[in-house]
Amino acid sequence: MSNEEKLSYVRSQMKMAPFQRTAKAIASSIPASLIAPLTAEQLVVVADALHSAHEAGKAKAEAEILVEGAIFSPKHGRMLEIEVPSA
Repeated sequence: MSNEEKLSYVRSQMKMAPFQRTAKAIASSIPASLIAPLTAEQLVVVADALHSAHEAGKAKAEAEILVEGAIFSPKHGRMLEIEVPSA
């Protein structure tokens, strides 16, 4: 199986497969050095792990924003306060 065939398989089998733009972005972030030595099934595991790591990082960043009550705006060059809903 060629590298492109493997990546096509990954995009069709990973958890984000229904969302093709996301699946393509995730598959394209798999290091080239892993594509040839790994099987297509192993590359699906790698792609799903990349997605999980990204989601965990996003969740942590969002939680930090809520704790801080502010977010940095590069456009404004400063922290902008946000209204955090009370629980």
